[in-house]
Amino acid sequence: MRRLLPLAVVLGVLAWVAAPALSVEPYTPKVAEFELTPAAGVHARAAGGPVVLPVMRAPKRFDLVGLKWKDARAVEARIRVRREGGRWSAWLDPGEAESGERGTPPLLTGGTDEVQVRLNRLPRGLKLHFVNATGTADRGARLLTKVRHTVNTAVITAFGAPAVAAKRQASGAPPMVTRDQWDPAGQCKPRNAPDVGRVQAAIVHHTVTSNLYTAQDGPSMVLAICRYHRNSNGWSDIGYNFLVDRYGTIYEGREGGIDKAVVGAQAQGFNATTTGISNLGTYMTEGVPEVALQANARVIAWKLGISGVPLTGTASIRSGGGSQSKYAAGKTVTIPVVSAHRDVGNTDCPGNALYDQMPHLRDLVANGTAGVPSGPQPTTPVPSGAITIAAPNATVAYGAGAQIGGRVTRNDGSGYGGAQIKVQVRTASRWQTVTTTTAGDDGGWLATMPSTRTRQVRALAYVNGQRAATSSPLKIAVQAVVTAKAARRVVYGRPLTITGNVRPAKGRLVLEIARQGRDQKYHVVARVRITPKRGAFRVVTRLRRPALHRLRIRFAGDKTNAAATSADVVLRAIRPKASRGGAAAKA
Repeated sequence: MRRLLPLAVVLGVLAWVAAPALSVEPYTPKVAEFELTPAAGVHARAAGGPVVLPVMRAPKRFDLVGLKWKDARAVEARIRVRREGGRWSAWLDPGEAESGERGTPPLLTGGTDEVQVRLNRLPRGLKLHFVNATGTADRGARLLTKVRHTVNTAVITAFGAPAVAAKRQASGAPPMVTRDQWDPAGQCKPRNAPDVGRVQAAIVHHTVTSNLYTAQDGPSMVLAICRYHRNSNGWSDIGYNFLVDRYGTIYEGREGGIDKAVVGAQAQGFNATTTGISNLGTYMTEGVPEVALQANARVIAWKLGISGVPLTGTASIRSGGGSQSKYAAGKTVTIPVVSAHRDVGNTDCPGNALYDQMPHLRDLVANGTAGVPSGPQPTTPVPSGAITIAAPNATVAYGAGAQIGGRVTRNDGSGYGGAQIKVQVRTASRWQTVTTTTAGDDGGWLATMPSTRTRQVRALAYVNGQRAATSSPLKIAVQAVVTAKAARRVVYGRPLTITGNVRPAKGRLVLEIARQGRDQKYHVVARVRITPKRGAFRVVTRLRRPALHRLRIRFAGDKTNAAATSADVVLRAIRPKASRGGAAAKA
């Protein structure tokens, strides 16, 4: 029995080690994330030169690194990395954040241990955020990963690799690595459902990483980027719609459907009107290999084609603005339908060398891109136009319903009769449809939406199931409703009870007591704090003098509802009957 126990333990350990790899799907190690705070006050700076931090050894081996800080001001950063005992990389520019984050985009490093940072100034609260997606974070992880890869390879050799899902080809899309393939364990599931916009152009990027990676490294690189975008940047999902490696492999990016106009986080001000394709690597001095350019062209041509966008020429797009956008909000700009990130953003992306390749890439897209699978093309042009939104009252009472309306028109100004209108409100993470309606013959539309809290509201117009226009956002302030009641006559000095409620329920109100003076005007003589319970309140007070009084219950307003005041409660404080006239009247 004693001999069997160790054997059982050994078999149990072997089963635990091998179990995750016993599949015909490629084995994906568990992602590790960790942070490092540089030692305070330890840095060098020459007169007028950059701040250079000392060499830092990361807590574990990392495949990706990015910087985060608490300052609001911009910081210019350069990073270099090395494997322990190896040679330093060049100083790499991670680029600037896309959505106003206080930090840098992720810099892929390909399995390194040490890092050094150079800054134009030292920001407050600086931290380094690391990701390891290759199962190589420490010696134990490296050994475990090696064993599991060996087991997994043996299983695939014995039973065969699974066929690639045919649904990707059914729509005519070029072959690509799907999310299920680069993240089979669901380690980077989106936080929220995606928003859907309208594709009018394609924007080309680079990820800023070492170009010394193998064809097998691509899936783990994409997974690492996704984890950084989601967990460090706080985005819902990976920012790009597609990614392409140096070997011509295309990867599905942000979830929501490759044939849908999923809104990414890749070109601030233009995310809702473009699709983003990012190249794994740094292409400042070295160009993208021809095989990768052709892969870019295949996915761009297919995506523009199913979106009803010509493969050549330009597109006129309205900017949504933003600190990293090249154009202010509301400005309409004309860009090539195949553009580089720097054409719309304040950035060097996609690198000088790739930028010089853009004319060749446009030619590949226009010329059919060397055998692009022919996907379904729209039988009618994608509709386009404009839609307005307005409200007769910018502030409405809680629960009353907000009346809004506008007009949807074609590009020539004529009404888009019959267009379907979706009214949406902005939640913490997305736009949510709250009501729908149909435009009249002249394009005019009206709708009533529920009003429970202050929101940004917009309207979308659809024709034949395709989005034709999106309005500018409109703020509808929703005012709380406060009611109060009390007796119309009370003896001064004796208890006076005031009751009422507030909708929606709030935590703090103020009772304002005003007394009529000789000038016949009301003058505030007291304020009493009230703490309602579940929206209802009951407060007892006393009036000090005989006179006409006015009571009001006030709500000061908060982030969800506008300030509100109850209707006036007017009452008279009188003397006790026994003390009317005589000496008591003089008191």
